[in-house]
Amino acid sequence: MKNNQVSISHGNAKMGAIPSVSLPACVTCNPSAPCFKKCYAMRLERRYKTVSNAYARNLDILTTNPALYWSSVYTAAATVKYFRYHVSGDIPNIEYFVHMVQLAAVLPGTTFLAFTKQFPIVNAYLNNGGTIPANLKIIFSNWGAWKCENPHNLPVCEVVLKGSEPAPDWKVCGGNCTECACRGVGCWELKKGDTIAIYEH
Repeated sequence: MKNNQVSISHGNAKMGAIPSVSLPACVTCNPSAPCFKKCYAMRLERRYKTVSNAYARNLDILTTNPALYWSSVYTAAATVKYFRYHVSGDIPNIEYFVHMVQLAAVLPGTTFLAFTKQFPIVNAYLNNGGTIPANLKIIFSNWGAWKCENPHNLPVCEVVLKGSEPAPDWKVCGGNCTECACRGVGCWELKKGDTIAIYEH
């Protein structure tokens, strides 16, 4: 990967073959979230320097050349049915979220998925009259007693902490995004008011 190119992942053990773009953990995340201090993505970045470098490069390109960042995401997403934001990191600001919305609008054949704890950004966009395309699945990610403010009733992910069990009415993550997408179940199909459970990792 060249230093002037956005790093796009073409899948991993959990995602299957679904491509994704990521940013550095913590520096783009909501610092009030309890997972901020024990982030699994940050542990991964510390363990694998190539991963850390790729995510840092993505943020640098986003900051210095946003047109290149978004054109790279567009190119990666334009020829696939499913695309994931932020295996690491989160929505850094409102401008970024607006780009996510605009990209989904011009690529209606691609379903985009993003888990986020940056609920103030998403809520501000919706409170100001913004709309989210149906093919952009935004899922608020709760963590135990810590809950995202969710006045617009967006889908929610509940992290099942060790020693706990999911509520009977929650859907449960199947463990492989590609398999769920092919079966038409899981996160990709969540609607307003739905909850999916993911076990703490």
